Amino acid sequence: MHVPFCQAWCRYCDFYSNVLDSRAAQRFVTAALAELDAAAKAADRPLSSIYVGGGTPTCLGAALLERLLRPLGELADANTEFSIEANPNTVNRLLAELLLGMGVNRVSLGVQSFVDGELAVLGRSHSSLQAQQAATVLQNAGLGNLSLDLIYGIPGQTLRTWRESLRRAIDLGAGHLSCYALSFEPDTPLERDLAQGKLAQMDESLQKECYLAAQEECRLAGLEHYEISNFARPGRRCRHNLTYWRNEPYLGIGPAAASYLDDVRRTNLPDLDAYIGALHGGVPAPCTSETLDLRHRMAETLMLGLRLLEGVDRGAFAERFGVDPLKAFPGSISRYQAQGALVVDSTCLRLSPGVLFAADTVLADIVAEA
Repeated sequence: MHVPFCQAWCRYCDFYSNVLDSRAAQRFVTAALAELDAAAKAADRPLSSIYVGGGTPTCLGAALLERLLRPLGELADANTEFSIEANPNTVNRLLAELLLGMGVNRVSLGVQSFVDGELAVLGRSHSSLQAQQAATVLQNAGLGNLSLDLIYGIPGQTLRTWRESLRRAIDLGAGHLSCYALSFEPDTPLERDLAQGKLAQMDESLQKECYLAAQEECRLAGLEHYEISNFARPGRRCRHNLTYWRNEPYLGIGPAAASYLDDVRRTNLPDLDAYIGALHGGVPAPCTSETLDLRHRMAETLMLGLRLLEGVDRGAFAERFGVDPLKAFPGSISRYQAQGALVVDSTCLRLSPGVLFAADTVLADIVAEA
């Protein structure tokens, strides 16, 4: 469920979002529930996972958020992973109690940094103190399954301040950490500042040191490195994201939300007015769609699966597609195996630990071979 509203735009973000407007938010919730009602009729229940993201879902306010979450909770049971994204400055005791009452059992907190100067560069609207307080409030309310997002590569950030953010996140008891390198996306304020020479991009060698530091700090704290950018305590892997990385079916609700069902990828247009107009008029949301042929389904499954440190099970791949991945993509696999970037054994295909920081090159070549 994509909630396309934020209190303000962050300077680095290119996700589809609108500054919160109460009337538009009310109309969005009505439209999203109509789309959900039509689509969920074909879904097996209970769902394995539900993820409410954005945007900032928790900026909707208690009444609208309850109206949105209640029907989602009816698709879940005690075994469903029910996650919601939250910005620290939207979290308070009443919100935490509402989330718990609606069946939410996992919160992804957009911290990004525990250094106030770095938060200012990113244009975040919260402070490091608010992030710490938000995590404590959620845990005290019974929402102890916390995932924290952190960003490295921030202009002005150092290895020391990055380690500080990692350690503070770990000390707060986070069960899951997502550690991403900052991207300067086109037409964002941060990218324009970079182009105008107002700030400098972190050197790639220092970014790699930050990545290795994340691996080290998490390992010492008992968090398993299970995906290129993600670390988790035992039992705290993100089930929802595992669905994506295993290229399994998922349903997207909301403007700009994507679905992958029956080998068809459908993406709702990133247009709130068009989305609301269609659903209020009783017609499906405007979207684009493509049917993936066998070759591209195999390539995407291999590319996504290789993001996981456990790699791709060759037997499961062959059972799904009728061919071993080594025979499907002999060119790129043999080339990177010879370079030591891929480890191939009788059961599995996985990235070598030393190439995880630069894995995008390997993954892109596999897709290109398709």
